[in-house]
Amino acid sequence: MGNPYNVLGISPGATDEEIKKAYRTLSRKYHPDANVNNPNREQAEERFKEIQQAYNQIMQEKQQGGSGFNGYGSARYGGCSSQTQDSPQMQAAANYLANRCYQEAMNVLNNISDHSARWYYFCAVAHAGLGNNVTARECAEQAVRLEPSNIEYRQLMQQLNYGGTWYSSMGEDYGRPYDSFNRFCMSMVLMNMCCTCCCI
Repeated sequence: MGNPYNVLGISPGATDEEIKKAYRTLSRKYHPDANVNNPNREQAEERFKEIQQAYNQIMQEKQQGGSGFNGYGSARYGGCSSQTQDSPQMQAAANYLANRCYQEAMNVLNNISDHSARWYYFCAVAHAGLGNNVTARECAEQAVRLEPSNIEYRQLMQQLNYGGTWYSSMGEDYGRPYDSFNRFCMSMVLMNMCCTCCCI
């Protein structure tokens, strides 16, 4: 997933009410129940998961007191802010990341020969912002290997490894035969989501 604000079609400065309105509108449009007979059902389902993830990410960032970039290495961790010992190239990459210019950050990072833990951390954030989640995880893991005691790197790796688990599991059983217990559980989850969409 890219920028969560782009997914919901809102600006980073959107109010809570604007965020909720965009979320409700898109959730209704792409909800699996609304697309049962849609030939593009799978794409709608993926879009629905992406909308859920974007909304939760934005709301989590707001609750934690910041609007970090893409939830990864955000300002609340201080991870991608420029530090005085950083080279000019690393400072430029930090600035690009802080402004959510992920491709520009990657262009700068690709021209740096010293691949420190911080370099891998910045690469992980940039790749996550570009939607390259596998590469992002690999870079985050390398950053942690190089500096295992760095909490920022560990937090990023945890976000990348476990951040999207809920959304993946939400859609696993759609369209598949399952036993009555799973059917009951799925019905409860869908009812909860419908109530959430209508009551927000």
